Amino acid sequence: MWRYFFIGMVRTDPIRMDYLLVVDYHSDAERKRIDATIERWKSKKNVRKEKGVLIRASDDDIEAFLQDLYARLDRGSESVRMYKAEACSPDVGEVSRTLRYEAEIDQETVRQFLRYILNKLNGSYEGVRDGVESYTVYTRKGQASTGFVWADHPGKTKLTIFVSGFGDVVSFVAERIDEELKAFLGGV
Repeated sequence: MWRYFFIGMVRTDPIRMDYLLVVDYHSDAERKRIDATIERWKSKKNVRKEKGVLIRASDDDIEAFLQDLYARLDRGSESVRMYKAEACSPDVGEVSRTLRYEAEIDQETVRQFLRYILNKLNGSYEGVRDGVESYTVYTRKGQASTGFVWADHPGKTKLTIFVSGFGDVVSFVAERIDEELKAFLGGV
């Protein structure tokens, strides 16, 4: 089920640009994570959750619509703030880390331990596609996607782990997995 969640920034300086973000969310848990993010940032970066309804009008002549809308509001035009907007896509790139391991332990033992680590990190299994076993890990720092590629060699197990996401969560998850696996594999 698609629901929409709207947040915006308040103009306090006539030179600074305001941003209005329309964020789609797919579950109540995701909405709560968005709310928590707003709470964390509201004192740092003038971010707030707007009240009311967001209406997108893609027409140069909206006067008839506005007159009809004002006529149905208790406070008329006082209840409406209107901005001109244009779509923008800031360059916020995904971060990724790759971890590689080689050990003289059978693959199934390593796989079971890796599942144990992911369980501790609140990871959920997403499936296998093109030989990559995928999990999504949820933490207080955000969520990260993880992928595992296994290679069997006589007497050895080779494992490559990919961790990707946005912000600090990638380093956090990669370091936790690396720390636990190195201890398990004997300091590899």
